[in-house]
Amino acid sequence: MDRTGSGILTFALRDLVWRYAGADFELRVDELAARRGEAVACIGPSGCGKTTLVHLIAGILVSNNGTVQLDGTDLSTLNERERRARRIRTIGMVFQEFELLEYLSALDNILLPYHVADELQLDADVRGRARELASEMGISDLLARKPKKLSQGERQRVALCRALVTQPKLLICDEPTGNLDPKNAETIVELLLRQAREHAATVFMVTHDHGLLKRFDRVVDVRNLNGRDA
Repeated sequence: MDRTGSGILTFALRDLVWRYAGADFELRVDELAARRGEAVACIGPSGCGKTTLVHLIAGILVSNNGTVQLDGTDLSTLNERERRARRIRTIGMVFQEFELLEYLSALDNILLPYHVADELQLDADVRGRARELASEMGISDLLARKPKKLSQGERQRVALCRALVTQPKLLICDEPTGNLDPKNAETIVELLLRQAREHAATVFMVTHDHGLLKRFDRVVDVRNLNGRDA
């Protein structure tokens, strides 16, 4: 059930076709959209195009066929620098392998978007927000540690804080619980969705764990996006 009732679209894909050069793989999306504040789970077998879909929504990949609109802007009208800036301002991304920098502390990993993007201004308010997120995630006493000193669950919480610290309109999560046991997976998803609800952020999460699907407003199977049955 949609928790917001909002008709404002965070992203929308229409008549999209993606092919990798020299490969048989093809991803077709007739239509896929998500409203502000909606939580959408994305499922499908390995190799069906889930990660490709995530990269298209985020503007990491750009197709010449069809349109991808992010926060009302057609990404195909932007160059790579402009897409990156749009992505940094609009999207928080969580990856299965966490993508933490081992030479940085947990706190600096959380603040990484502000260290690498001129579009974002690091100030006292942002540092306070990072520490508040860490407290809500239960890792406030671990902020000085490097990732190698953290457990899998703790590393994932750092990655979630990093995705949330910019207060994005869209959270994209690619198998964020793939390395976690069921209990920790439930905890991580609950923390993620609660934070998203508080900021009316849209969530699009790729998962193989069908036990988590009941927590989402809607479930999308990539195999059905071309209008044909799976």
